[in-house]
Amino acid sequence: MTEKTPTVKLTIIEKLDKYFDGKQPLILWMSIILTTLFGLLVFEPKVSIGGDDSMYINRAFNFIHKGEFPTFQGPLYPIFLGIIIYFAGTKLILLKLISFCCLLGHQWLSFKLLRNYLSPFLLFIFFALISTSAAFLYYGSATYNEVFYLFLQSIFLYHFLISFIEKDADSVDLRRDFKKILLSTFLLLILAITKNIGLVAVIAVIIYFLLIKNWKMAGAMLISFVVFMVAFNLIKSTFWEINEMQISSQLDALMFKVPYKPDSGKEDAYGFLVRFVENSKVYLGYHFRNIFGMATDDEISGNAFVTFIIYALLIPGFFVFLKKSRFWLFIAIFCATSFGATFLILQTFWLQERLIIVFTPVLLAFLLQVLYMLFSGRFKKYASVLILFLTIMLVANLIRTFTIIPRQIEVNTKYISGDRYFGFPEDWINYLQMTKWTNDNLPKETYIACRKPGMAFIYSGGKDFYGIWNVPSNDPEVLYKRLKDAGVTHVIMANLRTNPDDPNSRIINTVQRYLSAINNAYPGKLKLVHQIGNNWPTYLYELQ
Repeated sequence: MTEKTPTVKLTIIEKLDKYFDGKQPLILWMSIILTTLFGLLVFEPKVSIGGDDSMYINRAFNFIHKGEFPTFQGPLYPIFLGIIIYFAGTKLILLKLISFCCLLGHQWLSFKLLRNYLSPFLLFIFFALISTSAAFLYYGSATYNEVFYLFLQSIFLYHFLISFIEKDADSVDLRRDFKKILLSTFLLLILAITKNIGLVAVIAVIIYFLLIKNWKMAGAMLISFVVFMVAFNLIKSTFWEINEMQISSQLDALMFKVPYKPDSGKEDAYGFLVRFVENSKVYLGYHFRNIFGMATDDEISGNAFVTFIIYALLIPGFFVFLKKSRFWLFIAIFCATSFGATFLILQTFWLQERLIIVFTPVLLAFLLQVLYMLFSGRFKKYASVLILFLTIMLVANLIRTFTIIPRQIEVNTKYISGDRYFGFPEDWINYLQMTKWTNDNLPKETYIACRKPGMAFIYSGGKDFYGIWNVPSNDPEVLYKRLKDAGVTHVIMANLRTNPDDPNSRIINTVQRYLSAINNAYPGKLKLVHQIGNNWPTYLYELQ
């Protein structure tokens, strides 16, 4: 009589892994289909009132038609958009669809990156979250450079995986693998000239090779990157006579306690420590959760407990993978350098989700893997707790996205019917209508100053505007001369609220302060030409 082999009871995680095993291609197609479906439902045809998305298009147009090299916020994305504009014109919807294609490209490459390193169940969770996140879907229909960067970042990560991680890095030969090294550092350059924060990827690569004690590869990567960066700057200085390093002006501003105000003084060591702690609390404790629908607007100050939990998973996870998995070791290093640099250099009052969203997928994947190790190992009997948490996360993510859909369908319906202003608050409608009025009613040679030149460029139909970003002097003569020397003939003064949803919100008064100084010193230099709106009106002045 033969003994029966005892049946091994599978845990809930093991059962789910077994269920999704072999279905990985279906998970990819699920992600693509969900992203496409939800992306169309929440598609945003307008530009944002933040203005940066419009400025990318404005710089792209000026690069391709005027030869002006884009020197702010990374030049590659405006150059890329400029090529599209050269062949297809400044078609806003087309440019937004390019972003959507980049989002889908990022998902495809992320699948290739993670399919062998996340369990089948976790792979499903990862893509279910990414493909239904309202935040990712928003940037998929925006002309910010975030999804463009995400796509390029996923290209680099996948290339680095197949070239230096899956292949034993200790056996890499500098001569034999010279082309791979050059391609890797070229991709690193591409990241660095798309977003300044992309420079941290170079640091992550060097730290990785140092930790696995491949000193030659660390040196080769660094030298190769420096050569590429020097070559890029030589080309830039030769053809466009721009000698300033891309990151230098922005870095100078970030070193001050208040950006663009040198008199505020430079940040000291304690100030940077405060930045790191406060930014960690806000970006990890609020924005990271909010990207997946797990936070509310009144939590924007951050959550110290959630931040602590994330660090409690990230730091021990790094030491576990130091010997266990070179792939997850590199992802841990990549997360640490990316978020660490972001938290150190950003002033604490910016609080913009898009500043970390490009690193959110890799952090999400890493945290999922650490949780999987814990709940399939030491806390195996509590695996149902993890499943419950992930289910709540998925539901919260979907609820947030579903709440946006009705409003966006209304916006898109109005847009298709020809109302380009629907969805903007009244103060911004007055401003945008004024930009269109100037293009339709003023001579083409007029040059108009305003607070949001990128938005003015888009909604005027392609007219170039001069940006008044700040009041650079207390001397009215300096201010007046600055405009005249730039060739400014008119100025738009709008009453734009800092919070359009609050009727009592503070007005962005940069242009008001600028013109008030000139008018007080030189009465009669400003002549009112046109007004649009009674509530939060927009005025057009001629500069005499």
